[in-house]
Amino acid sequence: MMRNKLNRQYDLAISLFLSVVIAGLFIWWNPINGKYKLTLLDKVKIGSNDIVIYDDLDFDGNSEKIRFVKDFIGRPALLVEENGKILFQWNLTGKFAPGIFYHFADYNGNGRKEIFVFTYENDSIFLDAIDVKTEENIVQHKYITNYREYKGLIDFSVYKPMTLDLNADGKKEIVFSFACAFSHITRKLCKYDIENNILHLSEKAGCCLYSEVVPFDLDEDGKYEFIGTIHSPGNSSFEYPYTDQNSWLMVFDDQMNYKFPPKKVGKYSALLWIKPFKESGRNCLASFYHHVGKVDTSNIALYDSFGKLIRIKMLTDNKYVRGGDFTTFTKENQYKMALYRKDGGVEVFNDKLVVEKSFESVPYLSKLRTWDVNADGVEEFLFIGVNRDKLIITSHDYSDPVIFSMNEDISTSYFSNEWVDNQLTALVYQNGDNLYRLSYKKDPLYTFRFLIWMLVFILSFVFVYFLGRIYQYYLKRQYEDEKRITSLQVRAIEQQMSPHFTLSILNSIGNLYENHDTQKAQYYFGKYSKLLRITLISSGEIAVPLEDEIQFTQNYLELEQFRLNDGFSFQFIDNQDIPDIKVPKFLVYTFVENAVKHGLFPIQGIREGVISLYLTEKKDVLQITIEDDGVGRIKAKDTKIYSTGKGLSILDEILVLYQRFESKKISYKIEDKYTDREETGTRVIITISNN
Repeated sequence: MMRNKLNRQYDLAISLFLSVVIAGLFIWWNPINGKYKLTLLDKVKIGSNDIVIYDDLDFDGNSEKIRFVKDFIGRPALLVEENGKILFQWNLTGKFAPGIFYHFADYNGNGRKEIFVFTYENDSIFLDAIDVKTEENIVQHKYITNYREYKGLIDFSVYKPMTLDLNADGKKEIVFSFACAFSHITRKLCKYDIENNILHLSEKAGCCLYSEVVPFDLDEDGKYEFIGTIHSPGNSSFEYPYTDQNSWLMVFDDQMNYKFPPKKVGKYSALLWIKPFKESGRNCLASFYHHVGKVDTSNIALYDSFGKLIRIKMLTDNKYVRGGDFTTFTKENQYKMALYRKDGGVEVFNDKLVVEKSFESVPYLSKLRTWDVNADGVEEFLFIGVNRDKLIITSHDYSDPVIFSMNEDISTSYFSNEWVDNQLTALVYQNGDNLYRLSYKKDPLYTFRFLIWMLVFILSFVFVYFLGRIYQYYLKRQYEDEKRITSLQVRAIEQQMSPHFTLSILNSIGNLYENHDTQKAQYYFGKYSKLLRITLISSGEIAVPLEDEIQFTQNYLELEQFRLNDGFSFQFIDNQDIPDIKVPKFLVYTFVENAVKHGLFPIQGIREGVISLYLTEKKDVLQITIEDDGVGRIKAKDTKIYSTGKGLSILDEILVLYQRFESKKISYKIEDKYTDREETGTRVIITISNN
């Protein structure tokens, strides 16, 4: 009982282990990768100079297609299309500005979005805006500022414009910034009051907000301040105001003036992210200063609404060398800041600048832009993969990354959302002359992933456990069948190799010794010893090679010839090589022994009998034929030596068990031979299936 209990415990332990392995492999091969799935809906080629954006301009729940193109004389133009039909065409002058040069917004609350477009020509940057329905020029070629070229290249770009009602007049102003590499004179944060035609520009400075501009009521006075990311490449002179030889903490008010004098926080070359934060119930600023070089140390810090340092944490570990991306977010009404390193590591800091959580995400090369991919009011972050051929989207806290392989280098950042019947149908991304329609949705399996994994484990356990039980049953039955076959074979040899045969052989050998025929006596004694030795050696086996079975049978026949004073002869007709197969032990011997005992023995002293054995291999079967020219089965019944047929009944049971044990069917049939209607012997045909 104790052994059975231990065996059951062992079976359960093995089943649990294998279930974990199987479930783990299943989950690995069929992963629920993340909370979101990013899949390709379709991909189409567009004109090499076209830029395609989707937006619902008239708020009817269906997006219009806006194509920015060049007209037939090379001027910039835009086409508004719906259901394949052109609704409107607008021709402009100059060229479309680099960067996110377009913006769609209902600035005046008339229920329609106006289209804003930045262009450049000669050395100037301009803004135009139009009402698509009325074709009214809301803004007509408004001069913004100058730009410069660097080595023949246009050295500025527009960063994602936004519209806000900053003066509470019910009309929105447009806010935008210019990023430059070498032409620092164009680095400006701008606000244009469309209704009153008033342009506000930040003052001359080597550094300025150039990307990720965020409105934030820092001092809680009901008015927005503006913060963002500041680049310090070291391209302006040290004498230039707020030179980019240093990194500066800058905050702008709604008139594009400094909220407080910029604070020097580091040296070039550097990037400074400035994000909204709340510490001890008060609004403040969180920053990540990433210094690219060896003359300064990167850090994260908190500043109050006047730019005064609250606390700072130096980032001296080498893992911060490549920098990363920085953001802030709220979780359970607590502000957090997160640093997404380019090696894929994410660290979440609390307001004490202590890392309270870290996790591994996806390594990336650079940030592409921010965009509200699923239109839930919270922007996602879009990154370029390490090899430039993968688009990575993460949630606002860098969690739940999802990857889409582009199979081409990512070179542009034109994203838009397509709406049909008030349903978001696709994230549209243009990369070069390829337009991708992507589906970014929650994976319905993600919510139930733990339940699914548990179910996979349970099913694996049930499968493994019952498979083990079935296998144990199979092994037990196989063992019992093997024991039964062995037992039957022992009974068979007891039935066939009778004491009379043994005594007769030994007596005949003894006579040879008496007659001093030692050589012959030793020969037959060796034959008999070999017969016994083979019987004993193979006693633990249920099957033997066919060749061994035939040799055993031939050895037996030689001994019977000797015992019966050469009263019969035998022949093995070897028409082919003996197949390399196994057969139940004593299969051939049983029928040969019956042929001698019941067929040939009764004709001793009358005539010499003959036993023949030959093989015939057909398509899928092998036939073994055993013939004798003895008295036949009918006359054999009249002799005193005719047995009750126990040998054949034992063989029948062996063959049934053998078929179950080895999945090989063996059958036989016994025929009477006739000559001139007189029985002249017996033929046995054994059929062995090769399947």
